[in-house]
This record gives sequence, C-alpha cells and structure tokens, in this order.
Amino acid sequence: MCSHPLLQSVFQNLSAIIKTGSLHFLLACSGGADSTALLLAFHQLKPHLSCRLTVISVNHNIRSAQESAADSAFVAELCSSLTPPLPCIIETIPEGEVARYAQERKRGIEDAARALRYRIFEKTAAAVQADLIVTAHNQSDVYETVLMRLFQGGSTASLQTMSIRRGSYIRPLITVERSSIESFLRQQHSIWREDSTNADDRYLRNRIRHHLVPALTGTFTNWHSGLDKTLQRIGLDRSFCDLALTSAQKAFIAAQKSSAGTAEWEGCKHGAVSLSAAFFDSLHPALRLRLLEQGCLQLGIEERVPLGILLRLAEEPAQGNPDGERLAVLPEAFYNQKEMPQQRSLEESDMLEDPAALEKKSTNAHTSAAGSLRLERRGSKIFLFNTGAYLALYRQKSYLLTIEQAGTYTYPLGFLECYHTAQGFFIKDHDDRTAGLGPFRLPVTIRGRRGGDRIKMSSGGLKEVKKIFNEWSVDSLARALLPIIIEDSSLRAFYGGVLGYKNWFVEEA
Repeated sequence: MCSHPLLQSVFQNLSAIIKTGSLHFLLACSGGADSTALLLAFHQLKPHLSCRLTVISVNHNIRSAQESAADSAFVAELCSSLTPPLPCIIETIPEGEVARYAQERKRGIEDAARALRYRIFEKTAAAVQADLIVTAHNQSDVYETVLMRLFQGGSTASLQTMSIRRGSYIRPLITVERSSIESFLRQQHSIWREDSTNADDRYLRNRIRHHLVPALTGTFTNWHSGLDKTLQRIGLDRSFCDLALTSAQKAFIAAQKSSAGTAEWEGCKHGAVSLSAAFFDSLHPALRLRLLEQGCLQLGIEERVPLGILLRLAEEPAQGNPDGERLAVLPEAFYNQKEMPQQRSLEESDMLEDPAALEKKSTNAHTSAAGSLRLERRGSKIFLFNTGAYLALYRQKSYLLTIEQAGTYTYPLGFLECYHTAQGFFIKDHDDRTAGLGPFRLPVTIRGRRGGDRIKMSSGGLKEVKKIFNEWSVDSLARALLPIIIEDSSLRAFYGGVLGYKNWFVEEA
C-alpha cells in the first residue's frame, strides 16, 4: 500500500487526526505538482481511509484565459481518468474580481485570490456536506513562509510551523518536502501543470524560493534542522507567554472590586474593543504585544500589524486624563485623544479623513495608527479598533434627520427612539439607559453641529455650541456626530449623553 514515503507520510498524518471513518473530504487541486500529488495519494489511500472524496478547482481569472482554462480542464480530466473516477467541481471567479477585491482590501493580488479561493472552498464544503477541506501545503511551503515572515518582522505566532489541522482545514503534506512530491509524481508517471506566475520574481515568495533557499542550502547544509530547533524554542517561549498572560488576567480580575477594570478585550460599538489601561500597563512589553495581537484577531484585522506600531503601543505608559472617567465606554473608541489641541475646530478635524494624515497626527497624541489598526488611550481605558470603521463613521458627520412621529430612526451612532409620554415626546439612543431628552413638540430636526450654532443658557443669553464643546474638551468625532436637536427653528438641545458628555436641554419659558 505505502510504496512511496509520501504515501506513508500522508497516511500517518491523516491517521493522527482522523478518529472516525466515513468522512467526506473536499480536496483543493490547482493542477500543480503539490495538489496533483495529494489527489493521487488520497485516491490510492481512499480504501484504507474509508472516506469519500470530492475535488474542487478554482479558476481565479488572473492569468491568460487559455492558461486558466487549461488548468481547470487538466484537473477535470485527471479526476475522470481515475478508477473509480472522482467527482470534480470547477468554480470560476469572474474576471477582474480578484483585482477589485485586492484594491478593496488594500492588499496584493495573491492575498486577494487566496481569500476568495478559501471563501469558495468553505461554501462548496457546506454545499456538498464535506467534513474537512484538504489543501496541499507542504514542508517547503512552511520554510518559505517562515523565512518570509522572519525578514518581515513577523510575530512569534507567524513563525510557528503550520499544524496538520486548523479548524476544518487539513494539510496532509505538511511534513513532506517538494523534492519528495516530485519524486512521487515521477513514480506515478504523472504530469502536472506549472503556473507561469511561479517563475515571476516580482513575488516575494518566488524570490525566496529561487534565490534565498538555494543560497542557504549551499551555505548551511542543515539549515532546515537548525530552523526547526529555533521554531521549537519560539513555540516554547510563546506558550510560556500565553500562560503568563492568562495568569495575569486572572490575578487582575480577582483583585478588582468592581467590574470596571477588564483584563480582556470587550466588544464595543462600531467594531471597537476595549480593556483596562491599568492592566495593560502592568504587563511586561512581551505580554502587551500578545494582548494587542489578540485584540487584532478579535477585530478581524487580518493583515500583519507592523512591529514598530505594536512596540510603540506596548511601551508607551498610560497618561493621566482627569476627564477620562466621565466618558461612556461604547463611543469612546472613536474619540481623539485629550492631548490633542482642545481648540481644534471641526474643519481642522477633517484631516482625519486621510489615513496618512491620521497616522501623522497620532504621533503627537496618545494615539497610534497603521493600516487598519488604531489604538487610543483615554482615562482608564484603552481602545483598539479598525481605522476603516472610524473613518466611515466620521464621514457621516453631515447627517440630517427629521422626526415627525414616534418610532425608531437610524443615525450614524446607531438608532434613536422617539416615544410619547404624558409630558410630550422624548428622544433617546437605543443604548441609552436613561430617559433620554425631552419633552419636545414634533416635528424636530436632528443633525450634527454646524458653524455658528448657538444655544440658550439659563441666564437667557445665547452661547456658541463650539465654545461649550471647547470648555468640555469634546473630541473631534463627538463634535461632528453629537446630535443637535432643533424645534421650531431654534436649538432646543444637544444630546451629549449619547457620547458620555452632559446633555444640554433648554426648558420652555
């Protein structure tokens, strides 16, 4: 049965993770050497595994139409030529979709193709009721990935070797080198397809494969073995840090007299997560990095966060903010820092619409941003969120809402409820646990602040809303989105409570 070392390795790897028979595998095959060898190995091992097998091939439409079609045809023909034949599904990504998605994610073509490919894998697995998805990652891929991450300043997590199984995905070739794969294919008298992009040195992985790996092999004969030992050490260190972080979290929570100090990231509105600044600052920088990495994962930030950003965030001490305690937890995640100039106008805050300007500005405050990651300190809390979510929210600053009857209304910060009482109509944010503001006479208009807005004081005079915001140290995002309520063409109130500030309501004479 196991007439080649590759078959033996695949069988052992599968036996280590498969505890029940009659499983249904969805095997991804591009027609390249790795996936072709895996397909043939599975077909030969199928009787011994008591499994069902379906093959899927994805045409990404990023090469010439002729080449892409030939790859799909090769896989389909291979599946039909086997005895017994294997069911094969060919999926095609529309032309230009990969490029569009790469631009949307602000990532490379290869990254976008992979994301779309895996999305198709998972959708197809659900449709055919496959138990596991099989990919052809091999040991040579692992070494190339580690070298790439090593010189990119990757995290310790990215420097760990790939496991045979990750969730619903399995990698039975992960312990097999590419030379053994090609040896197996020659033994099987099987051809395979060569992706023309594999020879293109514009791709970093190809440069590593074509130039760095041969140079290492020529200089350090046993570099694979040495790298394996280094990765094992990194794995041990990471395991220790993970245990230390868990212990620190438990100790911090046990020492708290209230639930205000959280040692784990908690979800907030608009995609943010927050935790206690005191806990963050109590940690060794290595554990702070681990905590920030966890926050990024929780936010779904997929791209590699630059180490310099994480180190700056991890090493920066908490700053005192006497006003920080008054702010509500949920909307704080979208505030600028107290250390920014308090007199900055709304027009000046428009710089926040440019991510590059946002990052540049943040160096002068206790805010750091890079790519999709933005972290802010405010009072007793640290907030981590996706920069895209912040900017998308800020760009809604020109909203205008007319309320003519009771009901629920959408606005940038969520939902406003207008309800009737014996005293009149009241308005409250969906997450506000108070009665909100009121009573009002409908209709009322709700919008963001505009230049020149004035509101009546208890003395009877008028005061610019801008000056009130300056005195209260209201941040730029709050200045843009805080609801101003107009009744009978006069500013009747502004709803500061929705963003953790005071409400200002003009009582009727």
